[in-house]
Amino acid sequence: MTTAPILLAYDGSADADRALEWAAEESRGTGLPVRVMTVEDVQETPMVVSMRHGVPVAVASTVPEVLDRARTALTGAGVGVATFDHAVGSVVGELLEAAASASLVVLGSRGHAPASEMILGSVSQHVARHATSPVVVVREPRDPGARRIVVGVDGSPGSRAALELACRRAERTGGTVVALHGWYVHVPSTDVWSAVPRSLADEDERRRLLSESVAGVREDHPDVELELEAIGTSPATALVDASASASLVVVGARGRSFVGGLLLGSVSQSVLRHAQCPVAVAR
Repeated sequence: MTTAPILLAYDGSADADRALEWAAEESRGTGLPVRVMTVEDVQETPMVVSMRHGVPVAVASTVPEVLDRARTALTGAGVGVATFDHAVGSVVGELLEAAASASLVVLGSRGHAPASEMILGSVSQHVARHATSPVVVVREPRDPGARRIVVGVDGSPGSRAALELACRRAERTGGTVVALHGWYVHVPSTDVWSAVPRSLADEDERRRLLSESVAGVREDHPDVELELEAIGTSPATALVDASASASLVVVGARGRSFVGGLLLGSVSQSVLRHAQCPVAVAR
């Protein structure tokens, strides 16, 4: 079993606090340590230069206070082992480098731009796309009491990794896993000689794909309550709609090609932008 830490990107914003709570819960459930990282996007010094009446003024870094706040919060949340790092440089670059030795990266969907210049709105998108480890982007859920973990499934290796991540979390939290397969519905032909709704012709095939995709998971995680949903709408729309009543949406970093019906490279990005709950990108 891995002992690689959970990497928490933290800047003291409201979304970063939510990410801290998520990481703390994951740490308690898995026993993994937490590595907190705050990054100042400056090249030479942890002092930030601002302008006052047109004159450069050195402003002391707020990083020590931010890390102290994270330390206090994690201790109060019952996290046994945590380390705290302050990096100076490219926010995305520093986080991606640290992610290479992490079991999971957790960060808020948006941050703020204090002295640290850590703007997580763009950072979260870049890290989720390029990290080599799974990434969880935390935002306030629309339904705080939701216990459904929704997973985008298309039969690809990426979706299998997503389903495995969801089931492991459900085992710890007691939530229900919803395996959701959406597909692009072709518009029926307007030719009166062949006006057959092609979307109906492959519905059975789609449901069969979904059942086959979860067969092994049922065996590996017999105690997890698993529901199957096949919806004839675009995958991104199906997942975003389902996120309104979910505690977490899980997608693979990449799925099948467009010809296969589900392009998770773009779907995952759309879900990251529009989901109404935290999103995990599995690898």
